[in-house]
Amino acid sequence: MTSHLMIVDDDPLAGEGLAALLAPYGMSLKLVTSGRQAIAHLEKADVDLVIADLLMPDMDGLELCRRIKAHPSWRFIPVIIVSALDDESDMVHGFEAGADEYLIKPVSKFILRARVRVMLRIREHYVELLSRVQTSSIERLIQRRFDEIAKAVNISKREREVLDLLMLGRSTEEIGIALDISARTAKFHQANVLKKLGVVSRHELMRVLL
Repeated sequence: MTSHLMIVDDDPLAGEGLAALLAPYGMSLKLVTSGRQAIAHLEKADVDLVIADLLMPDMDGLELCRRIKAHPSWRFIPVIIVSALDDESDMVHGFEAGADEYLIKPVSKFILRARVRVMLRIREHYVELLSRVQTSSIERLIQRRFDEIAKAVNISKREREVLDLLMLGRSTEEIGIALDISARTAKFHQANVLKKLGVVSRHELMRVLL
């Protein structure tokens, strides 16, 4: 999967220089020349990593970083601040603004590439975790819906087991094997479940439950 990077620098040549160092890795690179352009791009496109110059007019790298980290949808996007200021206090200010990394100009291409790879791995893990959480939330909602319907129509424990397997797409024979009952008994329970739910097919069952 292609990673989407945004480089923010009011000096176009400096931004292009950073992009050239990262170009061999096949990343999608977006260059903008101001913090406001960066915000506008974030609002309309996916971004996995932001590399921002510290000293920029209008909105500097620190303010851009603060805005990114304060936004509920962007706060887990890693931000690398790049600056010619190498004083310890400047670095502290960068980290206090929410920067995930602070690199000193001139940036070593090896250090830049290494830190970018690390930040992208962190981003990838976050996206994967978010996907799992969202999937888990959906599954919990479906499970709650199942529980509500089962209680409302007085579905027995065995019928609930049959219902769960039906929702997983299992055939009558497969349900019988899974529950250690005959296919005929499984078919009987399936008919009861469908009757209680007021449907005549698996397709209608999916519509009622979901």
